[in-house]
Amino acid sequence: MTLPEEFRSVTVLFYYERFSIVEIGRILQVPEGTVKSRLHRAKQMLREKL
Repeated sequence: MTLPEEFRSVTVLFYYERFSIVEIGRILQVPEGTVKSRLHRAKQMLREKL
């Protein structure tokens, strides 16, 4: 819950709802590259918090 919304949404959709990168891009109406970079940044943020 401490992640900003844009990073939290891709994380939840990918890891909890099990959507693919392509599907998440369609859902959020962003390019696949944006989804990948947000997932990467979200993982970095979570590592720093742990």
